Amino acid sequence: MELARIKLLDADTINKIAAGEVIERPASVVKELVENSIDAGAGRILVEVAEGGKAFIRVTDDGSGIDPQDLPLAFQKHATSKISRAEDLAGISTLGFRGEALASIASVSGSVEVKTKTRGAISGTYIRLEQGRIVESKDIGSPAGTTITVWDLFYNVPARKKHLKAAEAELVYIVDALTEMAVVHHDISFELFSGKRTLFKSARSPNWDDVLLRLFGIKTLKAMSRIKAKGQGWSISGVIGDPLSVRSSPDRIMLFVNGRAVSSRILSGAVREAYRNIIPLSKSPVAVISLQADPTMVDVNVHPTKREIRLLREGEIAAALTAAAAAALERHARTGRKEESMMPGLEKEGTRVVEEPRSGQMVVAESGSQSTLPLVSADNLRAHQPRPPRLRILGQIKKLYIVAEGEDGLVLIDQHAAAERIRFEMLQDRYRSRRIRQDLVAPLSIELSASERVVLSSWQDTLQDIGFDISPFGGNTYTVRAVPATGRYLESAESVHDLLRDLFLSGKAGPASSDRDDILKLLACRGSIKSGRELSPAEMKRLVDDLFLCRNPMTCPHGRPVMVSIEEVRLERLFSRR
Repeated sequence: MELARIKLLDADTINKIAAGEVIERPASVVKELVENSIDAGAGRILVEVAEGGKAFIRVTDDGSGIDPQDLPLAFQKHATSKISRAEDLAGISTLGFRGEALASIASVSGSVEVKTKTRGAISGTYIRLEQGRIVESKDIGSPAGTTITVWDLFYNVPARKKHLKAAEAELVYIVDALTEMAVVHHDISFELFSGKRTLFKSARSPNWDDVLLRLFGIKTLKAMSRIKAKGQGWSISGVIGDPLSVRSSPDRIMLFVNGRAVSSRILSGAVREAYRNIIPLSKSPVAVISLQADPTMVDVNVHPTKREIRLLREGEIAAALTAAAAAALERHARTGRKEESMMPGLEKEGTRVVEEPRSGQMVVAESGSQSTLPLVSADNLRAHQPRPPRLRILGQIKKLYIVAEGEDGLVLIDQHAAAERIRFEMLQDRYRSRRIRQDLVAPLSIELSASERVVLSSWQDTLQDIGFDISPFGGNTYTVRAVPATGRYLESAESVHDLLRDLFLSGKAGPASSDRDDILKLLACRGSIKSGRELSPAEMKRLVDDLFLCRNPMTCPHGRPVMVSIEEVRLERLFSRR
């Protein structure tokens, strides 16, 4: 076999390879185009999308525009106005600098249209690209600024297009990306539209309090404390939530370095370290942290997405961040309030603020105090089921598995999987008998982010069908008046947030009849006995008895095995008795 000769790749192939790193999904396109608008000094940025950005993305700004002579170069590989030489990489102050984004976008899109006009110019310029090549160019009338429209993303990369999530799920990614930029660039007005729907809107503001209000809501913002720290060449400003403002999802810590949204395990870990021994390990605090550092201290040229960074004196900065956050939490615990309120004047008379009902958890009609659902009574399951096998409960292993002796040997039962199966079938039965809705004694007030509202709007009918009553109250505040009847269960704002997040992560094409069971599975999982919980002998016996009254006791609703049997014959062989 003759060896292939080494050769240079053509420009089109190079662009498509680069696009695989830079343009992951429609949100990547929005991020790159909006960052260009920010670098251009825009005061207002408008984003429009269709089909979650898969069919159509348009970003319009009132920035400085692109000079007609430079416009053809803007879509060339490694063409940029942000840097001129390698030495400039050591002190980057702009969001973009690699000169890859526009070329990558054009190479994987059906077509790209650009309308631009520099400030003071008599006319604007229009170009249209197909497969990365300019096919039309002309002068046009246009306001100052730039509008870039991207049609049919990934039309020539079918594998990438096939693995995108449903339109609503991709919308959530776009909303999250725009939200991040709106927080740190609060001096810019942002708007996001999908068809006639306004998904996100943020007015220009001298500080980020207004954006944080829209992002987290009044209740969470009132419970946040400001933090500050400073060192040689760097300074930190930010806000952190109190120990009660925690979420199960890890994505509530927002980090910015020199105006750029970044991911940093060190800095995120520094925030979490302040909450050690205060919140459960499974929970994440709410925080927004902005680090301003000398550009020479920050290396953003680590990955084409520019999300990952390298930072000088990272340990020093992380330690200072932990200390500042811990001090704020200590003050809060000692005084019961923040030294510096996030919402000054909020409590003053005459301030028009919608106050929600008392926050926290809402006890339903049959109130209990446990945070997990109780075991189901056998009376609530089918009486016609055959008698369960005779099992003698021996105990627990690692607070995970129940050990029982049966007629043929040992039986190991996964306590969480068993409780999940019991709970799931109970919810199914209550749905079929139309007894699934349970009205709350008092309405529960929750505050949803822009992306959570997108998910809610998509799943509203299905959620209502299984017992939820969630309606808008004003702004980003929603009222929960009913929940699925899961027994004596404390419903909380966090549980609703987590459900919406799980629905988003599922990435389904949209609500359908089959999706009802998917939500019931989520409810069953979150409300069931958890692994790591110590059970009394009576609780273990009750769980096992109820399990064998289920239609399918062998697997959990997600298909994992509930129990494993070790027959007596196998035990004898293990001990060489046979």
